[in-house]
Amino acid sequence: MKKRPPNVILVTADHLRYDTLGCNGDPVIQTPGIDRLAAQGQCFENFFVQNPVCQPSRATLMTGRYPRHHNVRWNGSRLPEHEVTLPEFFKQQGYTTACVGKHHIAQQRFLDALDHLEAGGLRRNWKERTDGDYTVREPNAFEQYVRARGYEYRTGYALPQFRERLGAVPSELPEDCHLDAYTGMKAREYVEGLDGESPFFLWFGFYGPHHPYVPSGRFATMYDPAHVPAFHRSESDIPTKPPEYALYFATESHKYRGFDQACDRTFREMKAAYYGMVSQLDHQIGLLLELLEQRRLAQNTIVAFTSDHGEFLGDHGIPAKAPFLLDCMLHVPLLLRGPGVPAGQRPRELAEAVDVVPTLLGLCGLQIPESAQGRDLSGRSADGQREPRRAVYAEAVDKKCIRSNEWKYIHYPAKQHGELYRLSSDPYELENLYAERPETVAQMKQELCALLDATEDFKHPCYQRFSGRHPATGDELTHYHTW
Repeated sequence: MKKRPPNVILVTADHLRYDTLGCNGDPVIQTPGIDRLAAQGQCFENFFVQNPVCQPSRATLMTGRYPRHHNVRWNGSRLPEHEVTLPEFFKQQGYTTACVGKHHIAQQRFLDALDHLEAGGLRRNWKERTDGDYTVREPNAFEQYVRARGYEYRTGYALPQFRERLGAVPSELPEDCHLDAYTGMKAREYVEGLDGESPFFLWFGFYGPHHPYVPSGRFATMYDPAHVPAFHRSESDIPTKPPEYALYFATESHKYRGFDQACDRTFREMKAAYYGMVSQLDHQIGLLLELLEQRRLAQNTIVAFTSDHGEFLGDHGIPAKAPFLLDCMLHVPLLLRGPGVPAGQRPRELAEAVDVVPTLLGLCGLQIPESAQGRDLSGRSADGQREPRRAVYAEAVDKKCIRSNEWKYIHYPAKQHGELYRLSSDPYELENLYAERPETVAQMKQELCALLDATEDFKHPCYQRFSGRHPATGDELTHYHTW
């Protein structure tokens, strides 16, 4: 009798840094649910996303392809309809598919591949109104739920002193009147309603700890601003970075414009509220893990946890996220637990967001599509046995980045400036060596070009190809039909 393939739950946070988890060394944060996941599976120490904003990074998580190839380069882009996403890969193999919570994938094909879709697109009031009227007249499902509990949910510019407080306005509402509590409830309802006849794939997308930072209930006051870890800053940091940083500080269109004038207490209150959001979503992860145990699903369910990108969180004097390629934006958690995953391991290999698709499919014993550009980190396929990466890659429209264990080089195309950091001695990227180390810049630029060549898209899902042998070497060659 053929063994039933494992279920898969992919859990994503939004704006979660690698270092703001207990299992990753934060001395203050309380994350028992995520820490439990790390202890029971693998916690990757060097996992990096390909883009510092939500939509491109999520498109990469779903396709296993680099942003410059799936063409979602920045927020506000649609994923082309020829791109195949993780739910479709699983659906083709007989899985029941679902997405609960935030997905941010603008593609009809993705939606059509889901058997169940719930709790998406719930957050509002991102744009400032000149009339100051943020009244909710057509409540969504979550807002109706909160009203049924006798409360009114407010977020974004509807919050008091939203800008002045850098988005940190802890909520006076009960714990269950929070976006992540609601999506957690809906994810558990979905799992409870499964009939068990088919394996399932669930993408469970948290909204937090993305700003606004509005932890509720006990999480609203869980952390003392005076006791959060110190920020990573220095007086010479921003002056030695490219001028785009100073421009970012001065822009009038920033949602927290004038943030460079915010006092240390305001930044600390922001960080404390962010920590509350992290602990609030961690509680929901703990509840989900308990439900899997209760339903006897844990032994045959792969649980993966990651984030679409990180957060400056006051480092370098910048709140929230920013369009730069520093590690605080690119270095995020990746945790795996389930059948085929060794317990208690902390792999140190360089890994990327493009690896999520082949890794999850590989753990399930499913064929990895050749259009996926990452590698199977589980080592269960031949793809997972390749030599370790020497470097990872990221991009942000006008910047490209190559990062090894020793160096980070950020290329600004057609510009005379850039960024270079020696990570072994400067892990928080406070000393830009671009002007001081031209020979290292030249070497890293060559390595970036080689990496771009190595990750070029020769196997686009729409390409029609033919193969043959090189007449002299016998090596296999692939070329492309035209019609």
